[in-house]
Amino acid sequence: MAMGKLTWDMEWRMSLLTALLFPTLLWLGFWQLDRAQEKTFIAAQNAAQAEAAPISLGEAKTLTDDELAFRRIELVGVFDPDVVILSDNQIRDGRYGHDVYGLFRDVSGGVSLLNRGWIAGDPSRRSLPAVETPVDEFVLVATVYVPPGEPYLLAEESFNDLTFPRLVQSVQSDKLYAALAMVAQQPLFAYELRLEPSAGAGFRRDWPVINVSPEKHQGYALQWFTMAAALLLFFIIRSSNVMDLVRRSPTSSSDTQDREI
Repeated sequence: MAMGKLTWDMEWRMSLLTALLFPTLLWLGFWQLDRAQEKTFIAAQNAAQAEAAPISLGEAKTLTDDELAFRRIELVGVFDPDVVILSDNQIRDGRYGHDVYGLFRDVSGGVSLLNRGWIAGDPSRRSLPAVETPVDEFVLVATVYVPPGEPYLLAEESFNDLTFPRLVQSVQSDKLYAALAMVAQQPLFAYELRLEPSAGAGFRRDWPVINVSPEKHQGYALQWFTMAAALLLFFIIRSSNVMDLVRRSPTSSSDTQDREI
């Protein structure tokens, strides 16, 4: 039994919709693949920088943001005994708490905002935990934390009357850095430094890892390509007699005869 001929009957609205959506869906898929490749590069770069030997604070000031992310810094100096900053609403294992920050004065003359780690807080938020600042000279290793974007703040904060200990929504604030620069009497290093787990003078240090995994973007790409394929299939079915040809195919006819027998 000979098969029929494939014919097309393209309705203009369906054709226009497909012509607009199909390349857009493909572009979105390839864009997500590019993002996955970018994240793969960033992850490899961050891993290499995290494993590299620590550099001095002076050397770190000469690097770009991309070169600084996850770079290990060796610090030699003392904490400012009067400055204690607590970052609000830091949750660990379902418990409310704070990240503890201090000003660290390096022997090179630089000053940095140093994250000493997490401590539990008062869930009722009626009081702040007592935090002691060590007065010894330390040799510490910390990692540069370059935030992925602007922090989400519930309300604008003012630091005109900066007293300590001070509870803040986020330390990622130009106003806070400007106020701390006045306390330190010099500009601070541009980014937060996080003490390594093996360093002293700190608390619990297991900050959530920023997700730079490419798998998420690869999954998004698969979704866009699947939608493009589904759209193309629907267009072919809607605009041609392909389904009639499938029903009239020799295989379909043979199946029908078998059922009749």
